[in-house]
Amino acid sequence: MRDLPVDHIVRLGQFGEDHGYNSIYLPETGNHTPSGVLGGRSPYISLAAMFAATSTIGGAVGVAAAPFRSLPHLALSAATLNEQSEGRFTLGIGVSHREAATRLGIPFPTSPLRWMDIAVDELMGQSRFGMAFGGGFKIVVGALGPKMVELGAAKSDGVVLNWLTPEHAAQTISVATEAGQSTGRKPLTVLYVRLSANEALRSDAVNYDAISNYHNHFTRQGLHSPDDIVASTCLDSGDLGRAREQLDNYAEAGLDMVCIYPHGLDPTEYEPALSALAS
Repeated sequence: MRDLPVDHIVRLGQFGEDHGYNSIYLPETGNHTPSGVLGGRSPYISLAAMFAATSTIGGAVGVAAAPFRSLPHLALSAATLNEQSEGRFTLGIGVSHREAATRLGIPFPTSPLRWMDIAVDELMGQSRFGMAFGGGFKIVVGALGPKMVELGAAKSDGVVLNWLTPEHAAQTISVATEAGQSTGRKPLTVLYVRLSANEALRSDAVNYDAISNYHNHFTRQGLHSPDDIVASTCLDSGDLGRAREQLDNYAEAGLDMVCIYPHGLDPTEYEPALSALAS
């Protein structure tokens, strides 16, 4: 769920709990809108409110733009939410993108992979051994390329993936599984799959394809146009029967969690669509 008011997140958390959903994932956002004002609600505050109103559903920040924050402060936020939820919280971390850092006037790591390697070691150590309260929260790494997938699978609790065809999801899971086995881990694999009307999906694909890392990500999968991207990686909210079939394909790929991402839908459409996909 992206950038919704806190009361909407609370209601959707309760809805998810009642309809068999495992978790609510909130990406960390923060950008200037076209009119020049700053937008993007805090996932930490929203999840705290949701945890207070639910008892079983998990909650994750998926993912935090870790280079934009102090790692000890990230760990403290994660531990606070993990303590409050009695172990239901997961912290996703990513390096974001050079374009996003430039827009916000924040330095971007010279070597994103090396930066993440150090950050994962620090946060995993804090979660397991370094917290006065709330320790043991899961850490998953936002990953596109195979090297970041390997790093997240080998060193953290898993990986958060994005914009993948079922075929490339299966290939990525194989990479993650092998990397995890090398360090005795069984990494969690989570994939965001967008659900919206075709026009909104196409607009989102155009925007992501303009980011160099995502353009390379699409090219590796043989997706060379926004229409290819939408047809191969997204769910059309206008055909929920077909969307259910596509979810079955992702399940067969071996993912632990498919995270349905209704970005572009009107909030009033969330619950009917998510209910239909869960039935």
